[in-house]
Amino acid sequence: MEIIAQRAKGLVVSNIIVLIAAAFLVGMAIWMIGYVGSLGWIVGLFALAMVIVVVVVAVRTLVRIRKVPEVIATREGDTLVFLGERVRFSEIASVDYRNARGRYGSMEHWGKITVFTESGKALSCDFVADVNRVHDRIMQLKYEYSAKEE
Repeated sequence: MEIIAQRAKGLVVSNIIVLIAAAFLVGMAIWMIGYVGSLGWIVGLFALAMVIVVVVVAVRTLVRIRKVPEVIATREGDTLVFLGERVRFSEIASVDYRNARGRYGSMEHWGKITVFTESGKALSCDFVADVNRVHDRIMQLKYEYSAKEE
């Protein structure tokens, strides 16, 4: 069994850091509401609302990351096991991938991969580590097994 795709490491830790920073900012916003002059409560409420939005997004992302298994795709002989679904490499029609975008438009090393089968099924997963390499490996195995069957 060859492991082809794994969940990106470090995403959980980075989201937890965001949540800790947001908790600090919540405290600052509450302090601004209570102890700064008349304008402080308006600024504090605005800051609190913005921090709540960040917390909601971070928690939602953390839940989505935790739902993705550590091992996303493996090779078992001439079969790709992708999130529990079994597809023969010769039955793969195409594979698309998209790198995640970082701050200021930079590309991250992880992303989303989608495997399309000849029967029209699409298997997709976010948070795939080294998504470029995963795409290349699946395509290499697809061509290798397609050539063997001809």
